[in-house]
Amino acid sequence: MPNWAYTSYAIEGPKETLQKIEQAILHHDTEDNSAEDWEGNVLKELGLTWESNTPDGKEKYMRGFIEGEPWWDNDALRVCAMEAWGVTDFNEVLEENFPDIKVFYAVEEGGEGIYATNDSEGRYFPDRFYADTCINNQCECDYFTSEKELFKFLQRVTDNKVKTWADIDDFNEQYEPDDSDSNYIYVREYTIIK
Repeated sequence: MPNWAYTSYAIEGPKETLQKIEQAILHHDTEDNSAEDWEGNVLKELGLTWESNTPDGKEKYMRGFIEGEPWWDNDALRVCAMEAWGVTDFNEVLEENFPDIKVFYAVEEGGEGIYATNDSEGRYFPDRFYADTCINNQCECDYFTSEKELFKFLQRVTDNKVKTWADIDDFNEQYEPDDSDSNYIYVREYTIIK
């Protein structure tokens, strides 16, 4: 059983191309023995392939499922997916076959600590850090666009005890994993994919 990653996409390009992708997501045939919301069904509806006859000559990784309906964010088409272990090649297949589009994404898979985005400018996915804390049984988690915001939050929840990366390590070393107070600070930094 895979760890499922939550992937959010923002697709930019000519409206006609984006509408074609939107319609394929909303109205596609379901291949035999596949789930209705499988990304591969959407690509087949668009007449695309991810198998060995792709432009780069290798089969793409296509183990993901569209979640819900797409929506418009100004001129960008937004889509969410659940994908096994991390981002699939869904975005690559779209970009290779529609060179006039750009697919931005952010992916989260907490089990393996995968937090990544190819949106280096933060146009659609500005978050750069995720923090999960539990201090004296008061648990909070949140996303942050900068290190400054992250540490402002950590100072608040720790009564100014955590102000640096080293302070996070020191804090976590103070408590045993089975400590009844359940004190911890976990921070994940998004990897920027080029």
